[in-house]
Amino acid sequence: METSFFGSLVIAYLFLGGASAGAFFVMSAWSLGFYRSDTAARHHIRLRTAFKALKGRVYTIGLIMLAVSLACLVFDLQYPDRALLLFFRPRPTPMTFGAYALAVEAILGLLLALANVFKIPFLDGRVKRVLEVLCAICSIAVMGYTGVLLASQAAVPLWHEWSLVALFFFSALSSGVSVVLLIDYFIQGQTLLLRAARPLQKAHLACLVLEGISLAFFVHATLTKPAAANSVALLMDPAMLSTAVVGVIGMGILVPFALELNSLMHKDCRTIPVSDVICLIGSFCLRYCVVICGVH
Repeated sequence: METSFFGSLVIAYLFLGGASAGAFFVMSAWSLGFYRSDTAARHHIRLRTAFKALKGRVYTIGLIMLAVSLACLVFDLQYPDRALLLFFRPRPTPMTFGAYALAVEAILGLLLALANVFKIPFLDGRVKRVLEVLCAICSIAVMGYTGVLLASQAAVPLWHEWSLVALFFFSALSSGVSVVLLIDYFIQGQTLLLRAARPLQKAHLACLVLEGISLAFFVHATLTKPAAANSVALLMDPAMLSTAVVGVIGMGILVPFALELNSLMHKDCRTIPVSDVICLIGSFCLRYCVVICGVH
């Protein structure tokens, strides 16, 4: 299982896997903070009810995204039964680590979705808090893994840069914030929750800045690496370059940053759906450019 077939489905796998892990992390961390600061005066019963509905939807949608991403990976392997070897014959490789992290993430996501959609006594209270802590930790591992999987491929000079790990991590986290904010925007009780989501929007701004810094390091390392010359030449092709500039830099970082900042400054939530849809498109473009240029 050391050889990976980085086909077109892997782009969808990396995008959906990273975004779902980001959404799981954001929702778990937000939930832990929400209930830690809980008081009768600050958290009205309507807000608590709306927040539980949000968690149920985020965990359910995140679980679906994760399942689709795993399906993309399995079908891309050409021989789906090979995926089982990761569990029955594990070896110390990034792919094995990722397989176990994704499996644990799926189990935790399922339990949290059930706990918030249905009233299950043994999955409530302290048990739910423990599940959320474990989910947050596992989500960090999955978000990091999506970059490690590519950076560990020494045979591909474009990918063999550890700045790619940071880039994919912050991109996945940014995508996760966007997924949560989009679900938050469209569910019932959105007005109460959107006020409570302002710290999340501020965190999104910081995440976009860190993603931009990581991208700058990755681009600099790539442009100064002679072994990556063929990948750079493909990146400079007009069609690919426009995708990189407009999609990755513009839609993935600059436009969401500007719209998110405008939303916070004017206390206006109407830009959220536009900003976060654009952010998700930019996140997909990033993985498209990196994978396509790497397997030229």
